[in-house]
Amino acid sequence: MFAALQALKVIESDALPYDLCTRREFARWVVSASNTLSRNSASKVYPAMYIENVTELAFDDITPEDPDFPFIQGLAEAGLISSKLSNNNMPSSESSRVTFSPESPLTRQDLLSWKMALEFRQLPEADSKKLYQLSGFLDIDKINPEAWPALIADLSAGEHEITALSFGRTRLFQPSKAVTKAQTAVSLAIGDAFEVVGEELARIEAEAMAENVVCAHNELVAQVEKDINASFEKELLREKEIVDAVEKLAEEAKSELARLRVEKEEETLALERERTSIETEMEALARIRNELEEQLQSLASNKAEMSYEKERFDRLQKQVEDENQEILRLQNELEVERNALSIARDWAKDEARRAREQAKVLEEARGRWEKYGLKVIVDSDLHEQTTKTESTWLNAGKQNHVEGTMKRAGNLIAKLKKMAKDVGEKSREVIYLIIEKISLLISALKQQVHGMENKAKDLKIKTKSKAEEVWRQTSLRADEIRNISIVKAKETVEEFKDRVGKLGEKFKSK
Repeated sequence: MFAALQALKVIESDALPYDLCTRREFARWVVSASNTLSRNSASKVYPAMYIENVTELAFDDITPEDPDFPFIQGLAEAGLISSKLSNNNMPSSESSRVTFSPESPLTRQDLLSWKMALEFRQLPEADSKKLYQLSGFLDIDKINPEAWPALIADLSAGEHEITALSFGRTRLFQPSKAVTKAQTAVSLAIGDAFEVVGEELARIEAEAMAENVVCAHNELVAQVEKDINASFEKELLREKEIVDAVEKLAEEAKSELARLRVEKEEETLALERERTSIETEMEALARIRNELEEQLQSLASNKAEMSYEKERFDRLQKQVEDENQEILRLQNELEVERNALSIARDWAKDEARRAREQAKVLEEARGRWEKYGLKVIVDSDLHEQTTKTESTWLNAGKQNHVEGTMKRAGNLIAKLKKMAKDVGEKSREVIYLIIEKISLLISALKQQVHGMENKAKDLKIKTKSKAEEVWRQTSLRADEIRNISIVKAKETVEEFKDRVGKLGEKFKSK
C-alpha cells in the first residue's frame, strides 16, 4: 500500500516506510488522499486558503508561511482535529495558547481520531464499558475519552479495521505510541480510498510482473544468442569440413566423369550399330504387323458371322423350347379333357346302371301288382288291398333315385369346373361343353320325372276311382278293373324304361 500511495503521489517518493510519521506529514497526506483517492465529493477535505484579516489561525505555531499551513488549517476548519476554531466555547484563559506541534511524532490515538473523523460524519456514543467489550484493551484508562468514539467506530468496521491492519492483534492500545509511515499508509488506504489503492496496487503488481517478464525475456534472449553463436561456430566448422570433403569428391568425380565419357562414346558407337539392326528388324516387324492386321480383320468378320449365326441359333432354340412348352401344355390340357370325359362317361354308366336297377324295381312292383290283381277281393278286403297296391306303386316311384342322380350330377359339374380353372382356354371350352351337356341331360331328366309323377298321380286317381266304382258296383267288375290297371301299369313302366334307355343312349352318343 505504501508504494501504491507513492505512485498516486499521496506520499512523497523519498519517504521510507519504517520511519516515524510526524503530525505535519500525516496532515498533509490526509488532505492529499482525501482529494486524490476519495470518489465521494462530500468526503473530500480541501486545503485552506489564508485571507489576511479574515482567516483565523487554528494553531499558534502554524503560520501562513508554514509550507503545510493549507493542509493543517484545512483540517482544523473542517473540524476534523481539535484547534482554537473548535474550542471557541472554552474560556479565554484556557484557549489563549493552542499548538499543533507539527514535528512531533503522530500517535496511535491521533491517527485513529483524525481518520475516523474524516470517514464518519457522526461518531457513535462511547463509554469505557462498551469500548472494553469491543476491544478488550487493558489500558483504556490511558486513552483520551475524546478518542473513544473514533476507536469504537474503527473496531466496528470489520475487515477494514485500522487497529487490526496497522497494529495487529493486541490487548494494549498504547495511545501515545508513535506510528510509522507504513502504518499511516494503511490507515490512508482504508475507507473511500480502498478501491483506488487496490487498483493502484494491482497496477503496480502488474508492472512489476511485466518488468520481471521483460528481464527474464532479456536474459533468455541473451542466452539464446550465446547458444546460437556457439552453435553457429560449430556449424561453420562442420560446413568447412564438408566443403573440403566435397571438393575432394568433386575431383574424384571429375576424373570419374572423364572415364565415363570415354565409355559413353564407346557405348554410343555400339548403340548406333544396334540401332541399324533394330531398324531392319522394325521393318520386318512392320510387314508382319500388316499381315497380322489383315488376319485380325478376317477374324473379326468371321467373329461377326459366328455371332449372327449364334443369335439365329439361340432364336431357333428359344422357338423350339416355346413349342415344346406349348406341346406340354396341350398334352396337359388333353389329359385334363380325357379325365373330364372319363369322369362324365363313368357318371353316365353309373346312372344307366342305376336306371336299370330302378326299372327292375318297377318291374318287380308291377309283378306284385299283377299278383295282387289276381286275388279275389270282397268287401273291406278290397279297400285294404287297394291301399297296399297304391303304397307299393308310390314307393317304387319315389324321387329318391332322381334326387340322388341330380346331386351326383351337381358334384360332377363342380368337379369339372374346378378342373377347368387349371387348364387353357380351349380345354376349358371343352369341359364347359361337357358341363352344358350334363346340365341339359339333368334338365331333361327332371322334366321326364315330373311327367312321370303327373302320370303316376293320374294313374293313382284313376285306379282309386275305378276301385271305388268296382267296390260300389259289383265284385264281378273286379276282373275288368284289374285288367285295366295292369295294362296301364305296363304302359307306364314300358314308357319309363324307353325314356331311360333313350337318355342313356343320348349321353353315350355325346
